[in-house]
Amino acid sequence: MGSARPALFALVLVLLLFWSVLPPTVGQGSTGHLVVSTDYELFGTSDLRGGGHVTWTLTGDKATDLRMKILHMFDEYPTIPRGFTFAFASPGTANHNSRLDATEGVRYTDLLEDLLEASGRGTSAQYVEMYPFDLRDKVSDAATSFNRSTDGLAGTDANATAPVEIRFLFEANITTTEGRVPLATRALVNALYEGFSYRAVQSPSLAGSGAYPGSWPFLPENGWHVTTVGGRQAFWAGNDTTSRYDNNVDASSSTSADPALAAGLPFDFRFASRAWATFNYTGTVNGPGDYLRIEYAHPPAYTDWTNLSFGASANLPSTAPGVWSSETVNLTRLLGQTARLRLRFHSDTAGTASGFYVRDFDVRAPASYTGEVVESDTHYLIGTLSFWGPSVDRGGINLIRTPGGELLTYGATWDPSNVPSDSIYFRTFDVPENPQVLFGVMLVACYAISRLQEGAYQRFRDSYPAEYRPRVYRAKWFHRAGKAGIGVLILFYFVPTALWVIGIRAVVTGLIYWILSLTLVLMLGFVTRTYYKQHLGEAPPPVVEEEVTVVRKIISPAPSPEASPVVGHCTHCLKEIHESDRTYRCTCGALFHFSCASGLMRCPNCRKPIAAGVLSERKQVSLRCESCGELQTVFEGTDPRALTCANCGGRLRHLDVGKRYLIVANNPAIAITWMRDLVKGGKPALIMTHAAPERLRLEFGVKKAPIVQISERASGAIAPKDLDPAGLRAILPFAREGKGGAILYDGLDEVIAEGSLADVIRFLRKANDMAFVHGVTVIARVTPGRLADADLKRLNGEFDEFLDLSAQL
Repeated sequence: MGSARPALFALVLVLLLFWSVLPPTVGQGSTGHLVVSTDYELFGTSDLRGGGHVTWTLTGDKATDLRMKILHMFDEYPTIPRGFTFAFASPGTANHNSRLDATEGVRYTDLLEDLLEASGRGTSAQYVEMYPFDLRDKVSDAATSFNRSTDGLAGTDANATAPVEIRFLFEANITTTEGRVPLATRALVNALYEGFSYRAVQSPSLAGSGAYPGSWPFLPENGWHVTTVGGRQAFWAGNDTTSRYDNNVDASSSTSADPALAAGLPFDFRFASRAWATFNYTGTVNGPGDYLRIEYAHPPAYTDWTNLSFGASANLPSTAPGVWSSETVNLTRLLGQTARLRLRFHSDTAGTASGFYVRDFDVRAPASYTGEVVESDTHYLIGTLSFWGPSVDRGGINLIRTPGGELLTYGATWDPSNVPSDSIYFRTFDVPENPQVLFGVMLVACYAISRLQEGAYQRFRDSYPAEYRPRVYRAKWFHRAGKAGIGVLILFYFVPTALWVIGIRAVVTGLIYWILSLTLVLMLGFVTRTYYKQHLGEAPPPVVEEEVTVVRKIISPAPSPEASPVVGHCTHCLKEIHESDRTYRCTCGALFHFSCASGLMRCPNCRKPIAAGVLSERKQVSLRCESCGELQTVFEGTDPRALTCANCGGRLRHLDVGKRYLIVANNPAIAITWMRDLVKGGKPALIMTHAAPERLRLEFGVKKAPIVQISERASGAIAPKDLDPAGLRAILPFAREGKGGAILYDGLDEVIAEGSLADVIRFLRKANDMAFVHGVTVIARVTPGRLADADLKRLNGEFDEFLDLSAQL
């Protein structure tokens, strides 16, 4: 479990990072929408330069609308009429086949490039200027370039329903080195439609030019002509001799969108999103029978002339003498149609007046996008620049900070009539916000936290005598908090907007990061150091009771160990002691190999400390933990399987799989720890014990392993005399799984006390053989001093290795 917590913490960090960099998702309305996806790739220091890509994607009705605009203009018009943004541009083939061919589509994308480049000025958006533009996948053949850089256009007609996608690339440079810049922009939205806008403006001087009369877009016909009134040129339907209009007049002047192309060419309102007309006039009429009206009619006959209104009336109101007035006519009813306009002046038989003088006639039919816009921008900036202080109310941002630069993503859904006011502060170099400086702050803060905590622990550990240091553990919560603090610093350096994932719209700016780093160093580093410093006085001195005479017997080695006679058995390892072996004898009479005694802190027989002279000769060696790989310093002769790693909390060495171990220990803690190490990865485990199963589960945290109780007195337990066959039946299904695992026989001394040694040995011979065949590791524990030496030796004969841990644990 020790290694699971760091893994879980790492998983949380990875998930936060993953969700932080995900672009915001948007829903599509039933009528479709426009997605403008832009990525900027800039690098530099004070003057960032580079390029990027822009992709327009239209769906649903919006895709159909743009497709029809392109089809009408570039498939129907041999020459685009005067008044359009694309006026006089040759539309390519314009073969009138009601199908958008690639050569016709190329003319649209070429003219779109011209609009975006704006005669060298480029298109400005946010903090960059984009110039020049080109199709993203451009080759030598224009039609092929169009096919590769667009979808849903080439080869389509009025019945097509597929989405439309147009892909451009551009070069770019920044327009400011410091300041708050907008995040949402409609500069690239309007460009798609700007070429379809129409405006016909009458010449201020009403002077003709070539095929275009001075009164254009109206034609001088049926009594309408250019004259001078009050020193200004005006269009009038009157008598120059009398300077008044005649009676019984019905004079009409119709429009021509482009007389150079056709005399009666109608206005084309199929591209417009709005339409209106304005003009200035002066004059008056004699009575209600005399009036000036503006009317419209549809092709091809132009016989359905219909009045347009001036407010509540179809007749133009009179003005005071010599006073010029302005009038606006709403042309919304003409959207999606083609039509001609006409000025119609009518007089009755009674009376006359000056009539109406008209000038500055201006027809406007702008084309713009209406509907839902989904903006998705990505800024890849390499250098010393930084973003900070975002003000985002309606959109969403993600900011990724790296030592090489920053990556900013912004997404929002908005209507062109209500563009979000979201903004962010941009600066090419700012010390508190600089990503390279903050990376150094992160490294220093992380190192300081780790070094202060580790140094404090090492000083605390070194304050103990050498023989106690393996038992001096870290204050785990402090060190885990340190690792968590380091993780937080790493997360907020690379993902300052990580809190947005949990709904907190806050950004860890550079200044906040400086404060956070300093705070965590002080809290985690220095507080841990203070904690250990306060506990330095608690380090106990070596446990030495009253001075006693220690008898040590050192026998000079004989030429050959085999020839040396046996003088006894080691109380610790139970092996023979030859006369030539170096030995140690405790005051209680217990005899040890000198190497065995040097690995103990107390005599297992009388529990008195091992003499200081023996401990002082113990050498320290370095062992690498098998679990975490960390080097540990231990005393020579100490069994590493009984030592805990100060770094990961595991054992320095694991038991060999498939072997049988008999251990002498005061409690089953180490046996259960070994068993857990052996069954990691889902291997089975089984515990057979004299103690109550509930006690083992509560005291030692045994949760999943099945526990079989061996006792004469407990209800439902196996009696010691019935171990063969009842105990074997409990082991047989476990062993036959063939997955290895471990069996723990705990408290065999208690079982022997209730039954007999012969019953236990008979059971162990069969059970151990069964375990050996199926690769199961066996651990058996007896309590120190409960069995006679002779019984312990007989019991040890059923195992591969004997470990006396009574003096170490």
